[in-house]
Amino acid sequence: SMALLADGWHMSSHVVALGLTAGAYALSHRLANDPSFAFGTWKIEVMGGFTSAILLGGVALFMAVESVERLFHPAAIWFDQAIFVAVIGLAVNVVSALLLQDHHDHDHGHAHGHGHKHEHRDLNLRAAYVHVIADATTSVLAIAALIGGKFLGWNWLDSVMGIVGAGVVGVWAWGLLRETSRVLLDREMDSGVVAEIREVLEADGETR
Repeated sequence: SMALLADGWHMSSHVVALGLTAGAYALSHRLANDPSFAFGTWKIEVMGGFTSAILLGGVALFMAVESVERLFHPAAIWFDQAIFVAVIGLAVNVVSALLLQDHHDHDHGHAHGHGHKHEHRDLNLRAAYVHVIADATTSVLAIAALIGGKFLGWNWLDSVMGIVGAGVVGVWAWGLLRETSRVLLDREMDSGVVAEIREVLEADGETR
């Protein structure tokens, strides 16, 4: 099953993606008091999200290429076994999404060199959440394709769903890539950092 293979490839990328997330958090917290980071270490976590987005995009491209190839060179599918595995994969992703949901899109306070805290959207955690949601979507697509092939004889649907899944994952990856790159390039400055800079500049009472 191409749809199931695509789902499996994507799930395997989580090992690296979530590892990047954990590593970015650990490094950010370890270096939090390092004065050489003028505005704190929070961009380390944004870089983790940026890297995850690149990984997700690579998986989407691989899924698309392999699905197109399988569309022109179909192979026999063991539907019962494939559906069983796809359902297990979906259950794992649902549980993972529920575990991350409480923290998704919440503001996260980070300490800066001056001891102040600011709030910003945690793009690194969002990257992990996007990975899980994207994988849950590919699991649903895989199940739908396998059911269609088993009961309706539409084996071509398996490859088509692999392509659709690649498109969905690619769109999410592009959105996360754009968001994290804006922060890394200071095109969209963190509001907490801006507020702290203004506070310091206006401390003498002459700067407005």
